[in-house]
Amino acid sequence: MSLRLKLLLVSLLTLVLPWAGWRYAREMEAVLRAGQEQALLTTADVLSRVVASEPELLYRAPGLREQFDGAQGDLFAPILFTEPLLDGFADEWPAPTRALPISSSVAASQPGLTVRAGVQERTMHLYVELATAQVTYEKPVSEEGQSPAPATRLVLLTRDEYRRERAWSITAVAPGPIVVRPCALGDPWRPEDAPIDTVSGVWRETAAGYAIELRAPLNYFGTHIALTALDDGNRTHASLPLVWLHTGSEALRQRLARYAPQGARVSVVDVDGWLLARAGAIELVLNAPRYPGLEEDRDGFVRSMYRALLSRTAAPGQPYGLPYGMWGAPVDDARAGRATAIWFEPAGGEPALVRAAAPIHINDQRLGALIIEQPGEALALVREMALTRLLNFTVLATLLSMLITLVFAARLSHRIRRLSRAASTALSPEGRIELRIPERDARDELGALARNYAALLHRVQEYTAYLQTLGGKLSHELRTPLTIVSSSLENLTAESTLPDGARAYVDRARSGAQRAHAMLTALSEATRVEQSIEHSERTRFDLAGLVRNVASAYQQTFTAHRIDAQIQSGECMVRGAPELIAQLLDKLMDNAADFTPAGGEIQFALAWDAHRIALRVS
Repeated sequence: MSLRLKLLLVSLLTLVLPWAGWRYAREMEAVLRAGQEQALLTTADVLSRVVASEPELLYRAPGLREQFDGAQGDLFAPILFTEPLLDGFADEWPAPTRALPISSSVAASQPGLTVRAGVQERTMHLYVELATAQVTYEKPVSEEGQSPAPATRLVLLTRDEYRRERAWSITAVAPGPIVVRPCALGDPWRPEDAPIDTVSGVWRETAAGYAIELRAPLNYFGTHIALTALDDGNRTHASLPLVWLHTGSEALRQRLARYAPQGARVSVVDVDGWLLARAGAIELVLNAPRYPGLEEDRDGFVRSMYRALLSRTAAPGQPYGLPYGMWGAPVDDARAGRATAIWFEPAGGEPALVRAAAPIHINDQRLGALIIEQPGEALALVREMALTRLLNFTVLATLLSMLITLVFAARLSHRIRRLSRAASTALSPEGRIELRIPERDARDELGALARNYAALLHRVQEYTAYLQTLGGKLSHELRTPLTIVSSSLENLTAESTLPDGARAYVDRARSGAQRAHAMLTALSEATRVEQSIEHSERTRFDLAGLVRNVASAYQQTFTAHRIDAQIQSGECMVRGAPELIAQLLDKLMDNAADFTPAGGEIQFALAWDAHRIALRVS
């Protein structure tokens, strides 16, 4: 693996920076979320204590909390966020956002009779739909004091917490406005003459009978309600027995509106989950002072990619059953006595929310739960923007560090290659040592290495020069002693008195001296050849012509052998020293003549192509 690739792999370690930034962003988000949840739980606990200080705002009657049972047909009148239009139709009456977890519907129903109720500020709205075969309208009264004629009518009975009862008779002279009169309690529910002007409504005929929609002050209704539908003969054809009437609290809503934090929504439910009051608005926080740059590129590719890197820690949005009640986490936990907070994803046109719920209790008696909702979109935007900037910075830093590492690796690799080339070519084919080593002036480790190489080559050059001159020195120093030894042996041989046994030793010594002289001569010749090679002049010449001429000369000189020249036709132009080539051939020819018997053949061969030249003597 090359050095550049290794440094590139090392530079990839900088990718730990985005990972560390991602981990830091997640930890920061967890801390911020925990802080916001704790703050919201504290606010919910304080507000629950405020609500618990006035328990009469939760339930209109002391026994309502224990005895109200929607599963038994008791009627709950939720808070209506918009006032229904008095037109006799139930289209604008709100439906629950989910199936209610209790068996009671949003309307009390009996065979042939359907009842809906709702509270809007201090007004009670009532919708009644009946099935009957015939509808008889009331005839207008021509004189004052005259009792109205019998007609189809609806009797509404209410009872307050003191068991005081009140009954109304509701009729109409035609489809349109209703006529509401007080009436006597009990059969035949005789109506009085004077109508009640504070109650208004509409009578509408339906395919199965008729529908009545009315509006009256809330204080006209007590804690119980009953309905009886009579025909023109005062015969009952449908009825709703006396049931509990549970309503939202306008006084509690005003109380919550006074203490609700800005930008938060506060709700109160009873122990069964029915919504008693709601105040505040989530939209307030969206109109608060904005964070610079948070809305930039909210749905862009980069932000969406970074958003996907964060694990979803928010629960999906869920319907609660509004406006009738709130069932689900964390409301159910609070109704059970446990304060909890949960983050929810955007849903239903609302931003990401954090909902905290705390129980409302007096001593050990649970009265309901208080829910406070606050948008978490600002925190999510801050988190995403911080993560975007952090990851952008770390990715940019990673790319920059990788680029710098690549440039550094290329520069370092180039310097190492230069030093490697210098080291590989320090010794030339002719045996010369090149002392020019690059990077010797550098002040780093490569510079130190180059200087060490240069010092080593300098010492090798000195040692080589010593070895090159050693032959001449030895030849000069040993030739004189050998000459003395040789002359002494010659003189000793000339002595006639020398015994025959000693003459063999003298001849052996003289032969050794002659070999030593030959060795010194060869050593001197090698030194001269090396010097001649070093100082010879290079020219361009025809190698094939040179070999032909030399082979012809050898045929005349070495007559005891047959000389055969096999030379490729044409010219073989080379650059070199022709006299050294001739000297080389002389040495080869001498060796060939020594090893070839008389009459044998010595062959010269020369062949070449575009890449190589082969000269062979065999």
